Amino acid sequence: MKKYLILVIFSAFLFLLSCKTESSPPPTTSFPSKTVDTTANKKSKPIPAIPTSHDCTVRGKLMDDNDLWIPKEQLWVCIVADSITVDQDFGDSYRIFDIYDTENCRQIKRKVLPVNNSPDFPWYIFQNTYEEKNKVVCTSGYEFTFCYDVENRELLPRMKPAFLLPRKALDAQSGMTQFMDIYNHYLFGLGQDIGFFAYDLNDKKEVKNFLPVAEYHFKPINQFYSLFLIPVGDKKYQAIIPAFDVKNVEISFLPLLKKPVTIDPTVAKNVRNNRFQIFTDLESDNESKVAFDLQKRISVDLPAEIATQPVGKVLAYLKEQSQ
Repeated sequence: MKKYLILVIFSAFLFLLSCKTESSPPPTTSFPSKTVDTTANKKSKPIPAIPTSHDCTVRGKLMDDNDLWIPKEQLWVCIVADSITVDQDFGDSYRIFDIYDTENCRQIKRKVLPVNNSPDFPWYIFQNTYEEKNKVVCTSGYEFTFCYDVENRELLPRMKPAFLLPRKALDAQSGMTQFMDIYNHYLFGLGQDIGFFAYDLNDKKEVKNFLPVAEYHFKPINQFYSLFLIPVGDKKYQAIIPAFDVKNVEISFLPLLKKPVTIDPTVAKNVRNNRFQIFTDLESDNESKVAFDLQKRISVDLPAEIATQPVGKVLAYLKEQSQ
């Protein structure tokens, strides 16, 4: 028994000794990888500050408030008069559309506009036409509208207002553009005695007239009420009837619907001059009607039992309620 125990102990000793003498690979030391900052020695390009003034001067005579400077774009748009537009009978004629780069005061565009009905009727810059979405600056006279595309640095082709109903001049100032403004991608103008007209700016390379779907001429006061349907999706439209806000001296674009509706925007020619305009909501299960009162510039909240009736009965209801 003792011999057997001695043998076991000896064998274990030999096993431990062999493990200790086996060569093992030298230990490796790991170091954290060094990240090279490639931007450390590069100076970030400073964003130029938007200027607060410029020292450029125009070539010609400039009327007060008949220009627009856009600091962010370093662009100055003016209407001026000089020797080439002087009229023998009326003197200075302010009808030169000038654009300057205010970073270097270089004139980058000059367009001599046609006589605005009379040489002494100036063209005016409508400052509200410039905003970040469409980036145009426009002037509009008795017959034509001109816009400068700030984004692409080019003058757009001249545009001529169009209407559904015929217009008649009441005096020498009829047709003079009084105000202009932008709604969505549409340029609206208000002409004296002729009401609102509009252009579609969605494709500035080919600007088109944007006609209302209906116009109501209230003859006692020679007032035109124009219903425009603004596309907001596949066959969906929002409705507006522009008005002039006397208090804020601006064009008011009040959406008439709580949400856009899916309708057929076509209005038969023989009813375009009606005070009430009725459309069918194409998404409704019961052909529910959507109605507008152009004279009041509102959408009419029809009772459920009326909204599902044929157009003739809806129209009779609207006329009865308006009395």
